[in-house]
Amino acid sequence: MNKILNYLKTYTLLLIMLVIYLLIITILQYYEVMTYKTINIINFIFLILLFFILGFKVSNKENKKGYLNGFMSSIVIILLFLLISLLMHKISSSTLVYYLSLILSSMFGGIIGVNKNNT
Repeated sequence: MNKILNYLKTYTLLLIMLVIYLLIITILQYYEVMTYKTINIINFIFLILLFFILGFKVSNKENKKGYLNGFMSSIVIILLFLLISLLMHKISSSTLVYYLSLILSSMFGGIIGVNKNNT
């Protein structure tokens, strides 16, 4: 039960950060402060950081197998993203590379989270 609460707290934090970010980026796009290409790059970097934080937070609490905790925590969100992508359009190889980079970021965050806790 404690493990489930840990995951729910982490996913809630992730969701809150994502909503705040989306509000900010939407306002910037509405007032045309940045170009579309710049916003896409910022979105990619932000999601990489968000998945890193997700893996870090989950693995920091677990204290073992950081890569596995990072993978499991990110795969839930990636499956949701894949489902939405399938409903919207076809999945291309670049989309799969994008999702793989998010999973790797979360796994790397999990490894760092376990190692930071052990020192």
